[in-house]
Amino acid sequence: MKKAVFVLKALSNGGIEHSLINLINSIENYDVTIIMSKHQAPLLPLIKKPIKVKYLTDTGLGIDTKIFINESFSNKKWLSLLQVSWRIGQFLITKNMIPLNNFYLDAYPLEEEEYDIAISYDGGLRATTSYVIQKIKAKKKIMWVHEDYSKLVKVEKETGGAIFKYFDQIFCVSKGAKDKFLELYPELKNKTEVFYSIYSKNTFYKKALNEKSNYSYKGFKILTVARLGQEKGHDLIPEVISKLKSGGYKFHWYLIGDDDGVKSKLEKEIKNRQIESYLSIMGGKVNPFPYYRDCDIYVQPSRQEGYCMSMVEAMAFGKPIIATNFLTAKEFILNHGKDGLIADISSQSLYENVKQMLDDEQLRMSISKFYLQKTIDTTNEIEKFYAI
Repeated sequence: MKKAVFVLKALSNGGIEHSLINLINSIENYDVTIIMSKHQAPLLPLIKKPIKVKYLTDTGLGIDTKIFINESFSNKKWLSLLQVSWRIGQFLITKNMIPLNNFYLDAYPLEEEEYDIAISYDGGLRATTSYVIQKIKAKKKIMWVHEDYSKLVKVEKETGGAIFKYFDQIFCVSKGAKDKFLELYPELKNKTEVFYSIYSKNTFYKKALNEKSNYSYKGFKILTVARLGQEKGHDLIPEVISKLKSGGYKFHWYLIGDDDGVKSKLEKEIKNRQIESYLSIMGGKVNPFPYYRDCDIYVQPSRQEGYCMSMVEAMAFGKPIIATNFLTAKEFILNHGKDGLIADISSQSLYENVKQMLDDEQLRMSISKFYLQKTIDTTNEIEKFYAI
C-alpha cells in the first residue's frame, strides 16, 4: 500500500480543513498520515478511515510563532525566547518568513518514515511548507494553493519561487487561483494545475438529514458561512443591515464561523447600530448544512477567496446567492442577474444587491430552480491524485 503524508497547521473548522477531510475520505489504497503544527483537531472525527496523526508540538517547541513562544516560556527556554525575538524582529523589518521558518525547523530531525507522496496542504510560505521540503523524505512532493497570490506582499512574491520550485506538483483550488499564481511564477507552469475540492450534492444532503438548524427567527433568514476574519468582509454587513432596517425590511442575518480576529469589533458595531435583533453571530458549526437548507438567501461578502466552498454548499440547497466581486466569484456566478448577484466590495453595493434579492421573489425562485437542477459533483477530481 502506498503512503501519503499531509502537513498543515491544524484541523480546525475552516474551508481548507474540510476540503482536506473530503480528499482523505475519497482516497483509496493509501496509508495516510497527518502532521499538524498545532494540537488543534476538532474535525478529526469526520475522517472516516484509520489514519496516523502526529503533532509537532509533541517533539519540540513547535513551528508556529505563538506556540514556540508559549512553549519556550513554559519550559523556561530563555535562550530560545531571546533567539526567536531577534528573528521575529528581522521578519517585521524584512517581511521575509523564510529565515524565521528555518529557525523553527532547525530543532527537528528528518522524519524517519519515507512516503510515496508528501503534501503541504496549507501551502504558501508557511513553516508547514518548509517542513515538507526539508524534513520529509518522499518520492513526490506536492503543494496546494488555496489563495489569491496577487495579494502577497512584495517579499513573499520574490521568495516564493525559491521555495515552490522544490515541489513536483502544485495544485490550485480554482482557475482564478491558478492564473494569479502563474502570473507570479510562470516558470512553474508545467507542474501547476487546478484540483477542485471534492464534494457532491448528495453528501451535503446526507449531512443535513435529520438535523435541526436551530434558527431563532421564524421569518426571512439570510446566512453567511465563513470564519470571522478581515478578508471575509463581515465588517461590511452592519451598514447593510442598518440601511435595510431603515427601509422597513423584516429579516434576520446569521453568521456561522469561528472567530479569526474580528468578532469583538463586529459585536461593538452591532451594539452601536442597535441591530441586535437583525444579526446573530453563531460561532463555528461542524455541520452547517441544516442552516443552508433552512435559510432563504445566502450572502458571501468576502474580499478574497481562493475557492469558496460555502457558495457551492449554498447552491446545492438551491439558495439564491449574492457574492462580492472577489477573485473567483465569477467562477460560481457566471451570469449576474441570472444565476446570482455579484456586488462590488463595498457596503453600498452589497446593500443594493441584497435589497434587489429581497424585493424580487421571481428572481429568487428562478435562481433557486437553476441551482437545484445543476450538477454539483467533483468526485472525479480524485483521479488527479492517483495520477501523481
